[in-house]
Amino acid sequence: MHIALEVDETTLNAMFAKGKAQGIHTRGVSDHGFVRSIYFRDPNGYVIELTTKSPQHDDMMAREAPRAHEKLKRWQENKSR
Repeated sequence: MHIALEVDETTLNAMFAKGKAQGIHTRGVSDHGFVRSIYFRDPNGYVIELTTKSPQHDDMMAREAPRAHEKLKRWQENKSR
């Protein structure tokens, strides 16, 4: 279980540095192509993802939007196997 929150690039980098400085296990920065993300756990163990859009984000989303429902359908079918 995790939650993803969108932040700007400056905040992403600052929170990554802050997590490392405070000794919090912080993973990232992971480049997913359309977004860049960092990950850490809250005190209850939930994964928190902070993410910022890449410059290519909007173009990538526009290209993929027409296929979104088909991809979701395949994912739903495959996850139950």
